[in-house]
Amino acid sequence: MGYGKRDKIQNKSGRAGFVDARLEELRRRWEDATDEREKSEVSDQIREWQSFRPERSEPSRGGR
Repeated sequence: MGYGKRDKIQNKSGRAGFVDARLEELRRRWEDATDEREKSEVSDQIREWQSFRPERSEPSRGGR
């Protein structure tokens, strides 16, 4: 009774969504870069932002 949603997977936090959106924007900038210097700078930013991603506790498994 009342425990049906206890095992439900949590939605992404606001922080995770923000970081994912920033990474997507940086990837688009990397694809549009015209020279190697710009690609290198954007790659560094991508690596830095990836370190901000919150850790996932366990990968979700389908079919449960």
